[in-house]
Amino acid sequence: MLFAAAIVLMFISISLLAFLLTSKRVLEEVTLPPEMKGLQGNRKFDSKDVLNFTAKFTDRIVEKSNFSFTDKLKKKLFSAGRPMNVSQFIALKFILTVGLPAGIYVLFHPEMPFLGVALAAGFFIPDMWLNGKIKKRKAEILKDLPYVIDLLNICVGAGLDFMVAVNHVIKEFRACVLIDELQVMVREIQMGLSRRDALKNLAGRVKSQEVNSFVRTLLQADRMGTPITTALKMHAEELRDIRFQRGEEMALKAPIKLLAPLLLFILPVVLIIVAGPILIQFTQGGNMKF
Repeated sequence: MLFAAAIVLMFISISLLAFLLTSKRVLEEVTLPPEMKGLQGNRKFDSKDVLNFTAKFTDRIVEKSNFSFTDKLKKKLFSAGRPMNVSQFIALKFILTVGLPAGIYVLFHPEMPFLGVALAAGFFIPDMWLNGKIKKRKAEILKDLPYVIDLLNICVGAGLDFMVAVNHVIKEFRACVLIDELQVMVREIQMGLSRRDALKNLAGRVKSQEVNSFVRTLLQADRMGTPITTALKMHAEELRDIRFQRGEEMALKAPIKLLAPLLLFILPVVLIIVAGPILIQFTQGGNMKF
């Protein structure tokens, strides 16, 4: 039963992929807005057209469904910096899940187990890519967070209000991921959201332990009435200690990580250079010379 279902799914996938690849004119007419139709000239067809075309169908599914995984996926996309929407991500998973086994089958004609591995790889590759972007984004935020907190501490210590200090830091600090998130927080407050809720939304978007601690420190200082400058200074020093400890941890892990390439690549070459001439003389029955 499962084998027959896999055959039917593969046939549908190959047919759909063939349709997407052969209907270039239809895709161009669908993906372009009405006012741009007929004005595209020598516009080249690329992979974004296939993604946008497939996203039109997945968008209807997302709108009509109440699955919890769409909410989780939306939060993960927010944590990754919103590289695409939920419909586009689901369309990307569908295209890779369908296209990778179909392409491998057309090129190499492998056995069914290999097609199953390709199907699983096409399904999980977008998730791996998204998790990698989230991890990279969190590392960039942790790198800039102590300096942003120091600037906020200086501005607040000079007598500025907290939101005025945030706007000043956004204007003066270099463009980075953390500044983008602070700009989103400022826009939410300008639209009528309270500062407490905007800070919670910031922590919810980033989902980093350091940012959660930063937001918790600000909320606690606001609730208890303690000076923000003292809380910011202590938190910046704590973040620097965390970065220093992580640097030491990475330095201690480096020799262990170097052990594998040393054993696999460097040691065999050294053995060949040292023991190679001896083995050649031994196999030829010659006298060994030192």
